Amino acid sequence: MWRNPWTATERLSVLDQPMDKGSDLFDVMDGSWFVSLPNGFFPASYFGAPVGTHGEFRSLPWVVEAIDQSDDEIVVTMVGHSVRTPLVYRRELSVRRGDPLMRWSESIENRSEMALPVAWLQHPAFGGALIDGAELVVPAKKVSVYAAKDPSSMQLEAGYSGEWPWVPERETGAVRDCSVVSKKGSGLDHSVQLSELSAGWVCVWNEGLGMGFAMEWDPEVFPYMWSWCTAGGIKQYPLWGEGHLVTMQPSTSPVGRFEDLADFGDLLTIPAKGRVTTTLSTGFVHHKQGPWSSS
Repeated sequence: MWRNPWTATERLSVLDQPMDKGSDLFDVMDGSWFVSLPNGFFPASYFGAPVGTHGEFRSLPWVVEAIDQSDDEIVVTMVGHSVRTPLVYRRELSVRRGDPLMRWSESIENRSEMALPVAWLQHPAFGGALIDGAELVVPAKKVSVYAAKDPSSMQLEAGYSGEWPWVPERETGAVRDCSVVSKKGSGLDHSVQLSELSAGWVCVWNEGLGMGFAMEWDPEVFPYMWSWCTAGGIKQYPLWGEGHLVTMQPSTSPVGRFEDLADFGDLLTIPAKGRVTTTLSTGFVHHKQGPWSSS
């Protein structure tokens, strides 16, 4: 996992500073793996509740409810309670003897008497030796770039949509292969959305190491995947030319503001007094083509 070396432990709370341009996220962005919920990426008013960049759940603490251990398996159950919404997130992680993959059971519970739409994605960030010279292997047909109103900070052509993994650069028109993890210090940065997945899996694969890290998920729940790759390409706030990481983010919704996603019907609905549950599997693998859970 990528770990932000500049987010010290004493800063793991929102600073008493103006909140703008994602600062509520970046002030405490330590890397690792967080859940983005209920509004996807952009800040939004969620039925009157102000929620910031990547949503409230990415900053809530987990409470461990149970640790069950046997000779062949260990299962950890944890829960996160929203402060500003009636949503409860439960996660069960299990590791079995002889199985190289960790199994995830994820559920979102809605305590309220009204159905609630959400944009939900997993946000793991990877760095270090794993991504040096690595590639993203994913069975996607289509790649898109967010149609930002001000694309001046973007290296890729805003609003572009075409065949994965090729995307034209905004200034030069040169075509970038977004499946290649940018070389450390190259000054490259891009964020893309992948869709039309023939299956729900992805691997950040390092041919030199002969291994990769893989994720599998239900594409009926997460039909999209986002990926951000930066290699010193953000020269100003918040990374100041530092950072080398790549993300693999299964998502229920395409990239967009919560209000726009609602207008276009691109949100997942959590039933009133109900829940939505899904499963994932993750782990280090020694071949780059999935699925791995059945191999």
